[in-house]
This record gives sequence, structure tokens and C-alpha cells, in this order.
Amino acid sequence: MAITVVYIDGYNWYHAIFKHYPAWKWLDIQRFFEAIRPDDRIASVKMFSAMMPVEDSIRQKRCFDALGTLPKVSIVLGAFQERIVTCKANGCRYAFYEEKKTDVNIAVHMMADVIGETCERMHVVSGDSDLQPAIEWVSQNTPVRVTVYIPALAQDQAGRRTDYYKPEAFRSNVSFSPWRI
Repeated sequence: MAITVVYIDGYNWYHAIFKHYPAWKWLDIQRFFEAIRPDDRIASVKMFSAMMPVEDSIRQKRCFDALGTLPKVSIVLGAFQERIVTCKANGCRYAFYEEKKTDVNIAVHMMADVIGETCERMHVVSGDSDLQPAIEWVSQNTPVRVTVYIPALAQDQAGRRTDYYKPEAFRSNVSFSPWRI
């Protein structure tokens, strides 16, 4: 059994799947990955996200607190940053929040796990192209096998962009799996 670490882009996973099925947010992600990867020894599951800056943060905190009780699960938080923009159509100014640090946190944890030799396999759950350089580096410089799961509901899978993951940039130790739910 290969020692495995799972890296979940929580924001990406939420918007691809869980906003459509809110009850699934309470999924035991440790047991889920142990079930779908029975030939791996799941050493840890790392959930990367940021706390919402609005009233939804109470429910989100409860969810993260519950996940944090699982022995192999850790929550790594980035932040939301307010951004003020001006509407081109009418000149109105409004604020919205952007998630920050999640992709960098995932990449840093991947690199730390490779350098620390803590795993033989990595499963990355994200459709975010910002992770491609870290995945490419791991594939070109280490023997660690990487599987990228791009989350989407079955009916949305064909619409998810994957063209930024160019197969020729990776050694044979990287694979891509559609996320069929």
C-alpha cells in the first residue's frame, strides 16, 4: 500500500459539487478517500479553503470544526480579501471578496511533503490551473505519483476546462481522473 496524501481545494470542490448538494458538505472525507482508494494508505487529507467573511461563516466553521475531529484531516486556511471595483456600465462602485492563498498553500504543502518524503502518492482534488506548476514540478523531479481529480457533477464534467494540463509537460507518474458523482 502506497503512503498517500490527499489535497482538496475546498473552494473549488464546493462550487463544483457541494453547492448543488448541501447535505454532502458533511461527508466524512477521510473515510471517503479511504473507500475510493483502497490500495492506498491514506496518511492525511488536507482541506484548503478560507473562511467566508459573511453570515455563511458560522455554518462553514461548524463544518470545518467537524472535519477537524477526524484523525487524518487537517484544515489549512487562506483568507478572503475585499476588492472594490467600478461597474463599466454605470460607474457604481461595489465590493466583492476574492479567495486568496489557497493555491499557494496547496503547492507549499505538496512541496513540503515531497521534500520531507512523507508520501509516495498524491491525490489533488481541484480544477484550478494555478496548481499546474506544482504538479508539473513534482512529476518531473520526484518518483511520487500524482492523480488530479477535477471535481464536477457528471452532467457538468464535459464543461470543466482541463486544457491547461498539457500531458506532454508531465512524466507518466501523473494521471487525471474525472470526478463522477
